[in-house]
Amino acid sequence: MKKLVAFVLILILSVGTAACDAERKSDLQEDTPNGAFGNLWSLLTAEEDRIAETEGIREYKTDYIEKYRATLNAMFENAWTLLYREDKYIEHVPICEHVDTRPQQYIEWAIEYHDGNGERRTFVFDNRSSLSIQIETYVTHYIADYYEKTFYAACTEGMPLAPSSYVFGFMAKASVDMNLPENKQWKTKTDTYKKLLETPEGAICLAKLTPTNIFEMCPLYLSIHISFTGHPDDKQRFEEDAMEKIEGMLADMNAFTDNRLNVSVSLGYHEIINLHIGTRQYRWYIIQGKQIYDIDPFYYEKPVLESYAGIFW
Repeated sequence: MKKLVAFVLILILSVGTAACDAERKSDLQEDTPNGAFGNLWSLLTAEEDRIAETEGIREYKTDYIEKYRATLNAMFENAWTLLYREDKYIEHVPICEHVDTRPQQYIEWAIEYHDGNGERRTFVFDNRSSLSIQIETYVTHYIADYYEKTFYAACTEGMPLAPSSYVFGFMAKASVDMNLPENKQWKTKTDTYKKLLETPEGAICLAKLTPTNIFEMCPLYLSIHISFTGHPDDKQRFEEDAMEKIEGMLADMNAFTDNRLNVSVSLGYHEIINLHIGTRQYRWYIIQGKQIYDIDPFYYEKPVLESYAGIFW
C-alpha cells in the first residue's frame, strides 16, 4: 500500500511538471485528453486492498460512437465528422500487486467539429474511462492552454520562471471539509453535474463553446501560479513590476470574458524566499469578474460553486 501511494504521488508530480514544461506538438495532441493522465487513470482502477489481476489482456469493447451518439449530436449540434477509429494496444511496466498493469486493448476515436468561433477543433477520446471524465478533461485542458498561450505567455515573457509555474483549468467541485453537511451537498451536486456531461440533457455544447464564453457555459475556473527562480538585484522593483504586469493580464482576461472571469493567481519564488511585502506569496482571486479578498486559498472553490447556484445545480 505504501508503495502504491508513493508511486501515485511521484507520478502525479512528474506528470504535472511535464505538463508545465512540455511544448505541445500539434492541435490534435492539444485536444487529446489522454496521454500521461489518461494512462494513470486507466492503471489505478484496482481497489487498493485487493490483489490486481496479472494474467491476460484488459479488453475494452464498448462502441462509444454508438453508445453516445445522441450525446455527441448534442455536443456538436449534429455537425461533426469522424476522423478515425483506431484499435489501440499498450503494455505497462509492472508496478506492484495492487495496480492492474495488464496490457490494454481499446478503441480510440477522433471527431472534428467547429467551435463557437467557427474554429476547427478535434476531440479525441477512447473507451477506457467514462465519456464524462474525458469531456471534462478536454474542456479544462483546452481552456487552460488557450489562456496560457494568449495571456499568460505575454505577461510572463522575459520573467525568470521556475518549472513549478503553471496554468491549469478545473471544473469547480467541493473537495475540502467533507465532514460538513453543506459541503457533502455541494459534492453531490457537482458530481451529478459531471456525470450528466455524457448525456444529451447534460452535455456541454462544444459547438457553441469559446474561450470567451467558457465561464458562462461551464462552472470552470483557472488556477495560475507564477514562480520565480534566482535572486533579482533590485528585488522590490522587480516584484512590483511583475505584480503590475499580472494585474494588467487579469484586466485583459476579464475584459475578454465580458467580466465573467474565474481565476486564482499566486506569485512567489521557487526557492524559500519572501516577497518584499514579507510573505511567501501574493494572491489574486476573481470570481465572476469581481476581485475577492481575504479568501483562504484552500476554500477558493466554495464561492465559485455558490456563484453558479441555480444555473448548474
